[in-house]
Amino acid sequence: MAVKTRLLTSEKPLYEGECDFVVLRGADGDLGVLPGHAPLLTWLKPGEVMLRRGEKDEYYFLEDGYLEVLPELVSIMAQRGEPCDAIPLERAESLRKAAEEAVSRAASSGDQEVVALSRELEVANARLEAVERQRRRGRD
Repeated sequence: MAVKTRLLTSEKPLYEGECDFVVLRGADGDLGVLPGHAPLLTWLKPGEVMLRRGEKDEYYFLEDGYLEVLPELVSIMAQRGEPCDAIPLERAESLRKAAEEAVSRAASSGDQEVVALSRELEVANARLEAVERQRRRGRD
């Protein structure tokens, strides 16, 4: 049994099709959605989304978004996202390093932007974590 699933970003749709299982990072922790799940609306934290169809798993990274679960449809809507296997490790590491440096500079200068920059660092860390997991899956 599968449920229609849409993974949409403000830039483009990333996935539309049937899924047997969806795993993502909800506001209160990791969340799994199977067909027949109770209706739900929740905010998503930056992180990886796994879509399972039969024996095949696909992985995506989302910066932020929302999950809506209805009886016949799972909708994942995000500002930005991309397939994990399309993110170069070097880019993810570079983004994290730049975010760490920006937070450090802002904190030492007393800049009020620390909160916004800390959010960028959270996103960069989640992206790097997703890319590293994708690389490990590729070696298994």
